[in-house]
Amino acid sequence: MTRAAIEPPPTPPPAPRARAALHGAYFLGMTGIGFCLPYLPLYLKEEKGFSDRGIALVWVLAAVAGLVQFPVGVWSDRAGVRKPFLVTGLAALALATALLPLADPAGAWGAVLVGALVVLFAENGPCRATVESMAGAEATRLAPPGGVGAALGALRFWRPVAVVLTALVGGAVAEERGVGWLLGPLAVVQGLAVGAALLIRERGPPPPLGPGAGGPPHRDGRYLKDPGLWAFIAAMVLFHVANAPPGAYLGLFLKNDLGAPARDLSYAFVVSMVAWSACVRPVGWLSDRLGRKPLLVAGWVAMTVRLGLLALAREGWQVLLVQVLDGLAQGLFAVAAAAWVTDRLGGPRRAGAAQVLVGSALVLGSAIGPALAGLVVTDLGYRGVFGLLAGVGAGATLVVICAVPGGPAPAPTEEGTRDS
Repeated sequence: MTRAAIEPPPTPPPAPRARAALHGAYFLGMTGIGFCLPYLPLYLKEEKGFSDRGIALVWVLAAVAGLVQFPVGVWSDRAGVRKPFLVTGLAALALATALLPLADPAGAWGAVLVGALVVLFAENGPCRATVESMAGAEATRLAPPGGVGAALGALRFWRPVAVVLTALVGGAVAEERGVGWLLGPLAVVQGLAVGAALLIRERGPPPPLGPGAGGPPHRDGRYLKDPGLWAFIAAMVLFHVANAPPGAYLGLFLKNDLGAPARDLSYAFVVSMVAWSACVRPVGWLSDRLGRKPLLVAGWVAMTVRLGLLALAREGWQVLLVQVLDGLAQGLFAVAAAAWVTDRLGGPRRAGAAQVLVGSALVLGSAIGPALAGLVVTDLGYRGVFGLLAGVGAGATLVVICAVPGGPAPAPTEEGTRDS
């Protein structure tokens, strides 16, 4: 039997309403990251009484809890739906946002409660990680044939926009009303995200997953024996092992080592997000036309060069310029990596598994990187850590160049299908 005979007919393009609802839910759900990145550690330390070690512990626990997205993605593929998982993640996120300012950290159980709410609220925690993965999977399913990269680019565009808007608004009101005040409006916005997600209208479930899907089928576990896929998973983890620690140390490097003014700390963050938002749509369009691998190589190279230049920076304005590379690398990863894994696993019918593979690599690397960097930062200093991480990035780039294939996995043969 030919491959064309066993593939299902293409589904019609979705109504614009479904895409608008998805993008709206994603945009509103990501606004809280604008609080997580610049303000959450300060909030926990000053208003909840957490120590530096306690904050670091909560960060690691949030990243580990974010791995729950992996079984969620597999279940969503088997059920053929994303909306229930997306709505549940956004609802839990809204609830945690509303309860966090009300939680009293007094006593051991109080601290545990606050820590649990922070885990749910955190950027890489289980709620936002699930929302990120399920939104990407749904965008992939709504994409027209040959338009997965463009669809992911259009979706991911809204993340940096949401983050920058929240950070700018927060900066305008935090000094007058306090950082904690921002959580009230954010809880309302997160509730609106749930409402937007409820407006998503999914088409009927896709055809059952099977060996004719083009790529390693779930049931015979063939994708577990795909060396190209494993090489790329390793490269993704190393990407975030190298790229995550500067998120914790860049502000301290600017302030303590370079003597930069306080405004440069927020500028560095905004520059990265603006560069990200500017590149994701072109990256999606180019990945559909040039293939995924050239853009993957560009993303890993940009991450490595950025770390090397940070180690060499002598002035605050130099760091601001270098942050353009951070936004470029993050944008390339967010679109091209997800599109590559989707292709490798066989297309939109396995988009849930594809998205959570990328997301799990992100949270795993984001947990390992800061933990390892924290062991050596006292001896090496921030500049030395950045140089060491650039070496890790160079190794990850070589993995992408030498071990990651440029196209999707070969489809199983008819004989192999019968054997399985």
